[in-house]
Amino acid sequence: MGMWKFVFARPKIKDEFKNVERKICVAAHSTPYFDGIILYYALKYFGEKNLLIYARGPCPYFPEWCRSIGNRGGFIKEECDELLNAKDFCRVIFPSGGTVTWKTGFYVLAKKLNAKIVILGIDHKNCRVVVDSIIEPRETFEETKDICIKQLRKYQAGPFCYILRVLFNYGCETYTYNIIQLYYCRGVCLLFILFFYYSVGLNILDL
Repeated sequence: MGMWKFVFARPKIKDEFKNVERKICVAAHSTPYFDGIILYYALKYFGEKNLLIYARGPCPYFPEWCRSIGNRGGFIKEECDELLNAKDFCRVIFPSGGTVTWKTGFYVLAKKLNAKIVILGIDHKNCRVVVDSIIEPRETFEETKDICIKQLRKYQAGPFCYILRVLFNYGCETYTYNIIQLYYCRGVCLLFILFFYYSVGLNILDL
């Protein structure tokens, strides 16, 4: 896809990826819409056929390869019921869903479906999607999450990651920022917005 490259971290990972039939793929989320699209093209390039990408909220992707999680409960259970007897599948989930904190959905899916977790790095700096590693879900969600985050922190977030975190608290806990600096930037932005509306209001009164 354009200047982007789709690669495996090591030759061994390539062989393992081809031999794993049940895949729950996870990635850090930093850029709305784009992250899902680039992962779709990467996994199609790697030969995945039974592929779906989960999106939180209103579905911005093409319906045939994206499924909206929405805000209702029971989604993970429905997916487990649907995929329980499937021979092979590839599902992509952003554990933070853009809300910064990782959710347990990917872990529950991998555990209940006896699937492997595929860690996908989106490297915005070098324009690469990297199949970094493939792991079994550990005994606990926290242990599994820590392994995934450690691997994903090697990859550069998108160029708008910081500003999205400042303005909307959007993103993924994979990317950490100084909390005092975040609140300072939010305060500056708020003052700027208030000053802008105040100036507009004065101009309207002068008309």
